[in-house]
Amino acid sequence: MPPELTDRRDLSFEDIRDRVESLLGISVVNLNWFSTYRVHHRVAEHFRIGRAFLLGDAGHIHSPVGAQGMNTGIGDAIDLGWKLAQVEQGRASTTLLDTYEPERIVFARLLVSTTDRAFRPGIAQGLVGELARRIVAPMVFSIATKFSIARHAFFRTLSQIRIHYHDSPLSEGEAGDVRGGDRLPWLGAGVDDNFAPLRSLDWQVHVYGDAARDVSAACAALSLPLHSFGWNDGARDRGFERGALYLVRPDGYVALAASENAAEKLRAYVNRFSLSFR
Repeated sequence: MPPELTDRRDLSFEDIRDRVESLLGISVVNLNWFSTYRVHHRVAEHFRIGRAFLLGDAGHIHSPVGAQGMNTGIGDAIDLGWKLAQVEQGRASTTLLDTYEPERIVFARLLVSTTDRAFRPGIAQGLVGELARRIVAPMVFSIATKFSIARHAFFRTLSQIRIHYHDSPLSEGEAGDVRGGDRLPWLGAGVDDNFAPLRSLDWQVHVYGDAARDVSAACAALSLPLHSFGWNDGARDRGFERGALYLVRPDGYVALAASENAAEKLRAYVNRFSLSFR
């Protein structure tokens, strides 16, 4: 919107027809609907105070660039939803709820700052805006998508599977290249599809290779499902360590990764959040 019209509350399409048609190089013959809105880039100071939680657009709002708003809101709901369920069912202490804000607010701040930076050149007036809209953005996107690495990066970014929670109070340890807070790496479809057990939407332990006896005993004593997957090149390439323990959260993220004293670390982790399993 041109600066001289930003404070108008009674705008019609005719007020901006000349500007829109010249900007887009089109002629508007028929208008079905017209409205105005303001783009905000904001994040709430907190996502939780006491028994009140904010998620989705209530906690963060930004431009439509990258189409990330819906995915982010769904991610908030998933993160908060499983934690509320665990606490309400008496399967975890209320301290579990303290991990919602630190896990989600960091990503919200990053998302708002990046969409803001991407949005500004696209709406800039004058030569800068023209170059950004008509030349730079189309050229960069066209060149980048010719390479599989770039396409993969775009996919991981827009699908938000790159999100991790390394700094979360819920994340602990490292085994191989997999850290607590990582999204569980996928082995791929087949006999050893390690994402199939995630359909339970519950806590579980994964071991790639043979599980140590004390790990098996600890899982049995805790009534914690243990899934063992054969050790192969795929598991190694995904960054897993042979025989290590990976405690997986209900949302598919690794909570604890441990190779040494794994059973002891598992019991300590469970006690810290008063977790109980079906």
